Amino acid sequence: MLEVFRFAWFAVRTFFGVIALVLALEAALWAFVKIHSTLMSNADSDAALKRVMTYNAPAIRRPDQGAAALFGHGSDCRTSRRDCARYRALGSATIGNNR
Repeated sequence: MLEVFRFAWFAVRTFFGVIALVLALEAALWAFVKIHSTLMSNADSDAALKRVMTYNAPAIRRPDQGAAALFGHGSDCRTSRRDCARYRALGSATIGNNR
């Protein structure tokens, strides 16, 4: 008979322990959100958009040049596959030399 009361006491402690844990997590989350919203109240809401626009600015300014111009490569292989193959066969050292 004593085992029944022991199990009941264990169940009650576990139940209230789980409830206390959930309430503690909820309070911690509430505090985190409150602190974060206080710190971010003066933040620029378009900061991420401005970073993306700054990163993409070189490509927007030079739309007629390909990605090769952005990364410092001298050739534009979009003209034709044959020209691109010829460029790769000759190597970049011979491009621009009039010998």
